[in-house]
Amino acid sequence: MKSALLVFCFAASALAWNHVGHKAVAGHAYDLLEPGARARVDGLIRQHPDFAKLTEGGPADEAARMRFAFIQAAYWPDTIRGDLRFYDEAKRDTVPTAVQPGFPDMGQRKNWHYINVAFSTDGTAIQPPPPVNVLSQVQWIAARIGNAPKPGDREDPVYLLPWFVHLVGDVHQPLHCATRYRKGQNDPNTGKPWSDLGGNTVNVVGSYNLHAYWDDLLGITDTPAYIEGVIRALAKRPAEGAAELDPAKWVDEGAALAQSTVYSFGNEGGGKENPIDFTGDYRIKARQVALDRAALAGRRLAATLNQKLR
Repeated sequence: MKSALLVFCFAASALAWNHVGHKAVAGHAYDLLEPGARARVDGLIRQHPDFAKLTEGGPADEAARMRFAFIQAAYWPDTIRGDLRFYDEAKRDTVPTAVQPGFPDMGQRKNWHYINVAFSTDGTAIQPPPPVNVLSQVQWIAARIGNAPKPGDREDPVYLLPWFVHLVGDVHQPLHCATRYRKGQNDPNTGKPWSDLGGNTVNVVGSYNLHAYWDDLLGITDTPAYIEGVIRALAKRPAEGAAELDPAKWVDEGAALAQSTVYSFGNEGGGKENPIDFTGDYRIKARQVALDRAALAGRRLAATLNQKLR
């Protein structure tokens, strides 16, 4: 039990795209919304119980203010991990915090952010992902995002919209779709093969770990000017694949990219004593993949919202 809990805690702590990535995906999507869908999105965001937080420091112009709120909402599901109003419902003996007006509960929902599609290139035994994951939740929310608002209800689209924006971004980061098993990578308590938890246990020169390296590929400067620059860069990326709106296919794409690109450095290294030192070619390729995936996330998010909220 101890080792299982340890695996869960590591995996659940993973973020996908940092604040820059999530906000850029959201801004790119917002700019592609049709007038009807944008009006409904704005209406939902206005009713969010944390709307004041989402508009704090935003522009005075109403249209620009709503775009700003949507962009801020994209990162909201990550910010609640450090918000004392919310609690980690996955922890043993956790005590739920008081439910605030407009929320169904105050759970952090860390297991919504990823799906560990396991693979191994050396024959090591793998494990299937848990049933609740980013794919299950993107599909679940997509079926409810067009509902009428129901304050405090678990299916309230006001509550679910920031989650949907965030999770569509998450599922386009390859390391939120895959995790690697390999020989010699074992659970310290049982000795059995152990996942690298979406790259979180793979040490990288100049970065905390492989997962963090990929999270930060779109930049780390959280300023409106920088984020707008990333949004413009995403808008210039090729649109090929943007019409694919099946989230299961998005996961398949991410898992395939993890194997072909993210882990292309091979099976050796990654420990604290021998961290992975990426080549220049790897860094260039990684940056291009990150831009392409984020651009697709924005286009697919917009297309889905245009479809569901027309």
